[in-house]
Amino acid sequence: MAHKITLAQACEGLVRYKMAVGLSPHTIADYRNTIKKLFLFFNGEMPFEDINRKELIEFFAWLQEDYISNPDGVAPRREKPLAAKTIRNIHTNLSALWTWAV
Repeated sequence: MAHKITLAQACEGLVRYKMAVGLSPHTIADYRNTIKKLFLFFNGEMPFEDINRKELIEFFAWLQEDYISNPDGVAPRREKPLAAKTIRNIHTNLSALWTWAV
């Protein structure tokens, strides 16, 4: 029986790969922020291959309808929904994850 890679292992593999090809620390941080949101929705220990299209649609619906960001930084900022551009960036990052994994 083949060992199934977990979501957490796939995400860490992608980040390590992106670091190895020389992406900027800012870009790596963006990938990690996407992964944090993914782990809030999915269990990181679930088999990566068990995440299907329907579940990803639910994830993106959750990001748009229920997820509230809590921005950090020096100046206090109010909680707010994610911007459409942020959600598109998350989609791009997850597309990279699936492309890397396949």
